Amino acid sequence: MSSPTVASQKADAGSATATSAQPLSGTIGAAGDRDELFSISPNTALSMFCAHIGDIVRLTGDVPPTPLMKAAFHSKAADPEDTEGTPLKVTELHCSQTRDPTVEGALLETIQQSALAKKFFSKKAPPISLEEYVSRLQRYCPMSTAVYLAASLYITRLATVEKIISLTPRNVHRLALASLRVAMKALEDLSYPHSRFAKVGGVSERELSRLEISFCFLADFELKVDPHMLMNEVRSMQKGGVLLGSVPGKSTGPSDHNRDEPSVPAVTAPS
Repeated sequence: MSSPTVASQKADAGSATATSAQPLSGTIGAAGDRDELFSISPNTALSMFCAHIGDIVRLTGDVPPTPLMKAAFHSKAADPEDTEGTPLKVTELHCSQTRDPTVEGALLETIQQSALAKKFFSKKAPPISLEEYVSRLQRYCPMSTAVYLAASLYITRLATVEKIISLTPRNVHRLALASLRVAMKALEDLSYPHSRFAKVGGVSERELSRLEISFCFLADFELKVDPHMLMNEVRSMQKGGVLLGSVPGKSTGPSDHNRDEPSVPAVTAPS
């Protein structure tokens, strides 16, 4: 027969076990999401990213690069009292923490978003398809599944949720480049040299920096994601008709990752 002390110790141990096991049940969903993410290969995520973004482009069609800016100026001119005084100019970039809650501040924010969105537009659509372009990035700068899903989440939020930017054949390549670069830096411990990623993407190093900064401000620096958010993006893409599947062609291997930079052919930058 156990003594009262031993019985008390056993009861305390059982209570502690139950207490420690309780939070574990709350993480089952997150663990399941992680397991599902690990089952998706980078090439599959690439295919889903291109199909999903391509669907949005087809639904949008070709639109002017700065519709929001024009609407903002029209609303400004509609009020005669607002036309008096010094013209508004965007002299610096602001995020939500420093946003002006006034009507004038809202107008400046709209103008800023339009000016940033315009940086992604080309005069004409590049001669390479989005999937070919992103597959080229993956060949010379392999990226993880999470990077593709996060980039898809960022762009979907900007284009369909907040409606800050319209996806068209003339801006989708640069948006893909910037979103993947930003997602890589946000999620990965290591990222490719700036010069290499710019060269593979077919833009100058300065242009890549401008695209990164512009994308971060458009996204209001809301770049943090978790496995649950990424799996929700996968489910959202599947509901939209995007199926899990691999990209045809040669799989990415260490030999591609370690190619010398001079062997990477340049892609003509959109202009």
